[in-house]
Amino acid sequence: MAGPLLTNWSIESITAETVTGTNTETGETREWDRDQLIHRLGAREFSAELTTFDRVSVTEIAEWRERHSVEGTEEEKPYVVAIAYGNNGEKFTQLYAATELGDWDSLEVVQEETNIQNFSDELRNRFDDAVHETLEVEQRYH
Repeated sequence: MAGPLLTNWSIESITAETVTGTNTETGETREWDRDQLIHRLGAREFSAELTTFDRVSVTEIAEWRERHSVEGTEEEKPYVVAIAYGNNGEKFTQLYAATELGDWDSLEVVQEETNIQNFSDELRNRFDDAVHETLEVEQRYH
């Protein structure tokens, strides 16, 4: 997407009250009120390029309506839902199922959002790394 009124900014600093950015084409520096900027991003008046996944949550669930069977068995396997939050304010959900009962190392993806499937290879690697790191941490507490 391009246009004469579109500008790209690089965020230089974020405080509790302000966000400071630099125009990538002109070098102009600008400061925004943080609350107003968050509101404008949420209203999609501004957009942010998705580059990282700084927060990921995982939740184990015992049942899922479309049971995942492994090698033709109907044994119930645990499911894990991973929700990753991108730096652009979007969230991305992926569902995993264990191929071995109680073994989080055996988790495999059984359902993911279309947006995740459309990630570039680099972005997909960042997403996978963030989710796997969170799964490893969560597994320590089970």
